[in-house]
Formats: sequence, structure tokens, C-alpha cells
Amino acid sequence: MVTISISGRRVGCDLSIFDMTGTLVDVHERTSSRAKLRAKALGDLAGEEAASHWAELSGVNTETWEVDPDSPLAKAPRREDLIVGASALYLAGFVWQEAKELAKRAYDEADRLLPDHYRPTLFDGAGEALTALKEAGVRLAIATNDRRAEAEATFRVAGALHLFDAVVGADEVEEPKPSPQMILVACDRCGLDPGSALYFGDQPTDMQAGRAAGVRGNVAVSIGSHPGPEMAGLSDFVLESYLKLKIA
Repeated sequence: MVTISISGRRVGCDLSIFDMTGTLVDVHERTSSRAKLRAKALGDLAGEEAASHWAELSGVNTETWEVDPDSPLAKAPRREDLIVGASALYLAGFVWQEAKELAKRAYDEADRLLPDHYRPTLFDGAGEALTALKEAGVRLAIATNDRRAEAEATFRVAGALHLFDAVVGADEVEEPKPSPQMILVACDRCGLDPGSALYFGDQPTDMQAGRAAGVRGNVAVSIGSHPGPEMAGLSDFVLESYLKLKIA
């Protein structure tokens, strides 16, 4: 095993698995850009009433485009978030089947346009930390509640996709996090046991998934701050900056 240091504490691992948004990639600009695009697409397809219902159900302030960090837009995998979009259209008077179809069209259009409005960047020091892990012989993987294609596109733009041995999205498993399924799939694709892996995440559901998968350790990523009590209780290590992740 490769010994690494996380904020001064040493641990051995053969595999490091990472959540994406909020863990390696800043979540705020991404969700704000997505909110604007989805609201516009829904408004164009179904009218402003539908867009207004969607914003309310999704925790979006359409004056500032701030997004509630605990909202479906920020937390839910796409297939669950589509139910929110369909519900907004239903409230605007569309029958359920049409609401589902229009919501998917709107989300697809917003996702198509997202790369033109948002350029993902890794947190400070994350690229260097990933490169150091890779060069030391640690295998790297992504396990995210986003779709695999979207995750791959994000890291391709950020210039880091080549570092990962596996990328697993919520669209590839039956249950998203906190289910351990995608972590287990990532381990399987890397040919390694969960007991040799660390899982890095920024949400309690990440830590719950890591525990359920039986990983060697949970790393709570809390950039620039201390994790809340729930995160702290579920994690084995805390990483407040990727500058504090070193090869020991």
C-alpha cells in the first residue's frame, strides 16, 4: 500500500475514490449556471408558470440565482431531479406523461448548453494532489451521483480525466448514494477490494456510502471550513485543503 498523509495523519491505500461536485469541483457556480439554463429551457418549452414552479420546488432564487445547498438541484441525481421538473409542469396544468416528456427535453437542452456557460475547475491543489497520488501508484476513481458522461466531460475540460482509472455515475447503478453500489463498481473496475480504498466526499451521503461499502477510510472534504457534526461523525479523516494531501 502507498502511505499518504491527510492533514498530518498517515494512512495506507491502493485506491482513492472521489465524489465529484463539492469534492473536487466547486459546486456553487455549476449549480447556479444549471439553474439559469433549466429555468430558461422550461420557460421556453412550457411557459413561465412552469419555470416559476420549478424554481420554487428546486430551491432556486431567480433574482440572485443562488441555489439552496440542500435542494434537489444541488443534491439529487438527475433521474430524481427530473421528477421535480415533471411535478412543476404538472402544477402548471400539464398531464403527467406530457410533463415528464417536456421536463426531459428541457433538462437535455440545459445540459447541452451547460459547457458554453460553465467551465469546471478543480479546487486549489486538487490537480497536483491527484497527480502525486497517481505517480505514487495509487489508482484513482470517481463515484458520483451525476451521470457518467457528464462527469467524464467535466474532468476532460478540467484537464484531469486521464488521471482516473474508473468513472462511475449514478446512471450506471440501480441506487445512488448513500447506497454503496457505485463505490463497489469503482472498486471492481479497478480490480481492488474496498478495504484498500479511501473514499473522499463532501456530504453525509458520501460518508454513508463509504461506510456501507466497507472502505478503508472515509475522508470528509470540507474546503476552507470544518465539517458539520454529522459529517465529522461519519468520517475518519478531514481534508480542509488539497494542499494538505501528501505522499508520506
